[in-house]
Amino acid sequence: MIFEGLTPERYESLVKTVQGQGLAIIGASGYSSYQGMDFTWSYDEAGGKLTIQCTNKPFFIPCSMIEERIRAAVK
Repeated sequence: MIFEGLTPERYESLVKTVQGQGLAIIGASGYSSYQGMDFTWSYDEAGGKLTIQCTNKPFFIPCSMIEERIRAAVK
């Protein structure tokens, strides 16, 4: 998923929110695991663009549920 128009302040707020939920996002890009799911992310501060991808998940968790939760956190 790609999100555009994220200011550095909004990105920092997002990072704090998801860290509070247990997902270890540190820095502008990286890889993290959370409850059996693996994520990669990349934030381009100059362009205000955040790319998040779930690269692995348990078979019983639908992609739509993951996408919904990510969109809610970025909102």
